[in-house]
Amino acid sequence: MRPIPGRGQRHELWGLVLVLPVLALLLAFRFWPMLQVLRLSLYRYDLLSPPRFIGLDNYTRLVHDPLFYQSLTATGYYVAGTCLPLWVLSLVLALVLDSMPFGKGFFRAAVFLPAIVPSVVLPILWRFLYHPYGLVNSLLNSVGLPPVSWLSDARTVIPSFIVTSEWRFIPLFMVIYLAGLQSIPDEYHEAARVDGASAVQRFFTITLPLLRPTIGVVVVTSVILTAKSLVLALLMTNGAPGGASRLLSLFVYQNAFIFLKLGYASAASVVLLAVLAIFTMLQLRFFRPLE
Repeated sequence: MRPIPGRGQRHELWGLVLVLPVLALLLAFRFWPMLQVLRLSLYRYDLLSPPRFIGLDNYTRLVHDPLFYQSLTATGYYVAGTCLPLWVLSLVLALVLDSMPFGKGFFRAAVFLPAIVPSVVLPILWRFLYHPYGLVNSLLNSVGLPPVSWLSDARTVIPSFIVTSEWRFIPLFMVIYLAGLQSIPDEYHEAARVDGASAVQRFFTITLPLLRPTIGVVVVTSVILTAKSLVLALLMTNGAPGGASRLLSLFVYQNAFIFLKLGYASAASVVLLAVLAIFTMLQLRFFRPLE
């Protein structure tokens, strides 16, 4: 006779049953498309004729394509310019809101409002703000500064993207930091106060070390979100002026659906995926919890 499964085994079986639909969705809509993109990157395909196997030719073309390097540079500028201030500002805002003696719920909800603006509405809203006669230039005129061509000047278009993304993402990551701060037991801070530690000392010796896993989540998630930003670049400038705001995600989109170079676009997306995967593995290793 077969032994009757114990309670622990039954729980494991039920857990597996409950997880299977999610795994099926991930396989169908995440991993399988990724494998198809990897396969398609080895072909020449224009949606009009059958795919033709060309090996690594698409990757070789990328190496010699100045537009690819321009997009890669613009993406690096945008990601670094957005994420570096974002990590600090969202943490500072979380610390301020966490230490407020009253009205925490109201202020958290008010600050979080930009994070719930639909991703399609966001670039349209900021295009109006950056218009030559928009609110931003009106504020500059009110203090005696000349207007700026925010979205039509190669020197200011990526900084415009950065400001827009900060407005959107700081509230989102502030909430993640708040969750991490509230998971730190108050006893640690109380013991440090009894020992005479100042607020700055408590932050660097207690708060920051215990926030390592949370910081890791913020770093990895923010880099991935900004690196694959398509709607922002597509609706605000569509790569103008002169390709200065053509992020790598927009480079992939244009080659795939405008120039019908699906194999070439797949190769570029594989490069982006590889860079993000390497960065994610390094950061997860760096920000793992202290033992």
